[in-house]
Amino acid sequence: MEVRRLRRVFQVLVLAVLVAVPLYSQNPIEWAPSRIAMGELPPPRVSRVWGDTWSFSFYGFTVTHPLAALEAMLAAKVVYLPLLAAALLPLAITLLLGRVFCSWICPAGFLLELNQRLGSFLSSRGVRLSLRVADYRYHLLGFALLLSFFFATPVVSAFDLPHVLGREIFYVLTYGAPSYGGLLLLTGVVLLEALAARRIWCRSLCPAGGFLSLLGAKRVVRISKRMERCIFCGECNIACPYGLRPVELGIDKDFNDRTCDNCGLCRDACPTGALYYAVRR
Repeated sequence: MEVRRLRRVFQVLVLAVLVAVPLYSQNPIEWAPSRIAMGELPPPRVSRVWGDTWSFSFYGFTVTHPLAALEAMLAAKVVYLPLLAAALLPLAITLLLGRVFCSWICPAGFLLELNQRLGSFLSSRGVRLSLRVADYRYHLLGFALLLSFFFATPVVSAFDLPHVLGREIFYVLTYGAPSYGGLLLLTGVVLLEALAARRIWCRSLCPAGGFLSLLGAKRVVRISKRMERCIFCGECNIACPYGLRPVELGIDKDFNDRTCDNCGLCRDACPTGALYYAVRR
């Protein structure tokens, strides 16, 4: 079975949840947005389902992005045990599988992956720039965490792309309009990737993705290669959205797969089945 299809199921489900949560928590069926716009407000209620990919709560069970927990505690300068407990499940998944959040869950990553088709279309029409950007994820991560600590306010959450997307969906479904800042950031990244560089945000700029890369550097499950099956066709290199050259797995000892998010595209593209998921020994 192709990994891409299974990933698509997860990605679509997450996007559907981001749409369903504000509809459930803010706009009950009997209180349509048109009635609210006319000044009629529904009776107040406390929803037991809220949040997005930054922090999500379902009837008392809360799951928090590890970076969200770290940043919040740095800003507050307090170690809050419930917040740590909420980050344990995502942390365990990252240590086991790497930054699969980026490839299997992140709604922004899903949209940017689909956006590659627009980039390919523009490239075929000659509307394409060649832009190379070094990996600044760790620099931006460190700088943002320092700002959070010294100014006692979360910084990464302000421009974490999946969190911004979740907020904009909430704003649109609850208030009928997005925020200018969030809409500008999302539109800018989409256009930048379509016109200049494929997956530049996830590869070079996302501090949350950089944090997950650090946590998952020694992940248990990763892409490996059966050398006897490899015909060095290079199809895996073409499929990899981050340009990691999976064909060099098992050959180049300096091969850096920290950026790899276990998306499985190289595995699906391999015509001989040389690439596969394996448990790290």
